[in-house]
Amino acid sequence: MSLLILIVIVLVLLGLALYAVRLLPIPAPLNGIIQAVLVVIALVVIAQRAGLF
Repeated sequence: MSLLILIVIVLVLLGLALYAVRLLPIPAPLNGIIQAVLVVIALVVIAQRAGLF
């Protein structure tokens, strides 16, 4: 149950971060790179807590 709560919290924070990055006045390619890095970080956090690493 704790892992499920963590996943929900990480996904909500990821959504907020992606929305904030989209609003930043930076060029589109850099915007996409930052969003991809944020998604990878969220996946790594979830995988570490799940015991995959």
